[in-house]
Amino acid sequence: MAAANPSTPLPTATQPDATSTLQAGTVKIDPAGIARLGAALAGRFKQYEMDRRPAELVWERNARQYLGIYDPDIERNMDTNRSRAYPKITRVKCVSMLSRLMNLLFQADDKNWSVSPSAVPDLDQEDLQSVLDALMPPPAPDLAAPSALPPAPPTPPSDAQIEQAIRDFAKKRADRMELEIEDQLQELGGNRMTDYVALCRKVLSSGIQYGAGILKGPFVEEQTQRRWEPDATGRLQAVPYTAYRPRFEFCPLWNYYPDMSARALHQMEGQYERIVMTRHQVIMLKQRPDFIKDQIDKFLRQSPTGNYVRRAYETQLLGDGPQLNVTHQERNKFEAYVWQGYVSGQDLLLAGANVPDNKLEEDVRAQVWLLGDTVIKAQLDPWSTLETDGEMPFYHHFIFEENETFLLGNGLPNIVRDSQLGICASVRMMLDNGSVQRNIEINTDLLAAEQDLTAITPDKIWLRDDKDGTTAGMPAIRVIDFPSRIAEFSQLAKLFGEFADQETFVNAATGGDMQKGPSEPYRTATGASMLRGDAALPFKDVVRNFDAFTISVIGAILVFNRNFNKDPNIKGDFTPVARGATSLIAKEVLGSQLDQFAQTLSEEEKRYLKPRELIRARARVRDLIVEDIVMNDAECDAADQQAQQQQAQQQQQQTEMLTAQIRETLSNALKNIAQAGKNTAAAEADTANVILGALQQGVSPDAVTPPGAVNAATANNQSPGAGAAPADPGAPAGAGLPAAPGVAGPAPGPTGFTAAALPAA
Repeated sequence: MAAANPSTPLPTATQPDATSTLQAGTVKIDPAGIARLGAALAGRFKQYEMDRRPAELVWERNARQYLGIYDPDIERNMDTNRSRAYPKITRVKCVSMLSRLMNLLFQADDKNWSVSPSAVPDLDQEDLQSVLDALMPPPAPDLAAPSALPPAPPTPPSDAQIEQAIRDFAKKRADRMELEIEDQLQELGGNRMTDYVALCRKVLSSGIQYGAGILKGPFVEEQTQRRWEPDATGRLQAVPYTAYRPRFEFCPLWNYYPDMSARALHQMEGQYERIVMTRHQVIMLKQRPDFIKDQIDKFLRQSPTGNYVRRAYETQLLGDGPQLNVTHQERNKFEAYVWQGYVSGQDLLLAGANVPDNKLEEDVRAQVWLLGDTVIKAQLDPWSTLETDGEMPFYHHFIFEENETFLLGNGLPNIVRDSQLGICASVRMMLDNGSVQRNIEINTDLLAAEQDLTAITPDKIWLRDDKDGTTAGMPAIRVIDFPSRIAEFSQLAKLFGEFADQETFVNAATGGDMQKGPSEPYRTATGASMLRGDAALPFKDVVRNFDAFTISVIGAILVFNRNFNKDPNIKGDFTPVARGATSLIAKEVLGSQLDQFAQTLSEEEKRYLKPRELIRARARVRDLIVEDIVMNDAECDAADQQAQQQQAQQQQQQTEMLTAQIRETLSNALKNIAQAGKNTAAAEADTANVILGALQQGVSPDAVTPPGAVNAATANNQSPGAGAAPADPGAPAGAGLPAAPGVAGPAPGPTGFTAAALPAA
């Protein structure tokens, strides 16, 4: 489908340019067949419109209750002189509910969704082969001469290793897909001012006020982007390419007509959307090849001034607002009905759609545009022919509170309606009673004539005229005191307010008012947050309903990327995960749990922990911007590499120091060994000189005693024999004599030996 002129905004996004190839081929339109299809779908719209009218009455009542306007049947029964006060408790409840849900679901630096691989990832053949090659690389070709014996084949990995490698591969792909979707959600509404959060706020507001919020899409929008590639010479050059982006639109509940006969949304046969356009916008549709130009011209000839008819709910809403006296131009306005549902394949073929032959006898999902009963567009739902996981919904619903009696649920104003009216009645009675307290009774016979009795002003003087004096004891003016019952009515209004708190579970603690909370220990920041966390627990069902909406939207974006995103690094078998319910825990409680968990881990357990994710979680739970205080993965890798290098340098320095110490110890040992050898050599030389001197003087070498040694006689406890040499008279006492038992021997000489006394020459 070719794109319309971007300078002219379309009334709504339509099926995308990117799917135009799916509708290729020229099919002849059968006038009778297309007329029959238009009449059938127009008649079905009338039926859907009548079926929805009771719901419209409830929505009108909810809108008036939110604005603080009495219903017409209640206001007709009010006296013109009575109070019409309307305390807007419902608005406070709705705004508090919306603020609380937005705070829970869209926290700073966190997402309420994620993308995870399937439990058993199903990879395509190319990706699976790359995983297997990484585990067991193929043998390199041997270009040399073949050897006598081929090399032994490598040991193949086990099944558990292969499955783990597949899961790791799928997890990396899921992380890349999550980053891609996060970037796409920043411009989900078609411009840089409307992101996913802004669209979800509209959906939540509609769901709270009326019971359901609807988002439609994805549409596919073409964008011309730039990238750079090296040319033949290696020079980088800018290359334009066409990229596809998903787009979603908020669908007002007033324009949505579901199949009210269904008991559940997935059981509907289809749904209509009513679109109001100007004549110029209708003419611009003729420029698009997916619309039937001849049919548009035919309708413009039949209805040159338009076919727009103001509905009852539109009149009521305009009357309740400030545009009551504004003249609304209905001329040259057109309304189109878009059918998104099932039709006969044969009927769709006759209307000009390209229907496969095997679908002609079946009901197929189609998108048909009607102006009145004139079909101006008929085609197969493009998503029904693409690669999807079953039937992908085009309208995504958020149901505030499920209601078995109504397909689109129940809004908060309807839940709190009786309590709101009770508060209004109590306040009106209190004001009405308070307004009748200035009632007086005047005896005109006792007052002087020509006095103004219609007004009572400050410092007013009343003149009496007693004729006979017998009435002097009677008051001319008497105040009539009616019981106001203000205290009772105030207590009654407070009672209905408590009922409203219980019915909506939106109370002072929900809005952050701690004055009505528990005692002093809960006045701290941590205690207050825990109290608000406990107050948020009743929101669990609402959050889970929004989680179902989130899964529907993110799942549709996954289907979009599977079919229109050309990046091979995001392909895989993924599952959307909604994490809105995890935000119901008070942040301080979760932070305390994370801190305690980190402190109780043993060294063995820390080996199996992801420290980066733990640090990010501890920063995120404290409302800190993770990117500002925690490094990203690339920076963490660089820091880890630097730490490893520093650790390696420290280990190298320690090794060098230890080597130097060992060398020094060995050097000292060798030095001591050398010195010991030198001393031994000197001692041996002295011993030889002593023995030589003893031989020269005729003394036996046995008489020469080394230090610490004893002669044989002493060793045998014997006295010296007769053959012993006589003592030298000039020698000191005891010199050369063997030491007696228990008596120390003579001190060694300079040479380390003790020589026996030699006889005189």
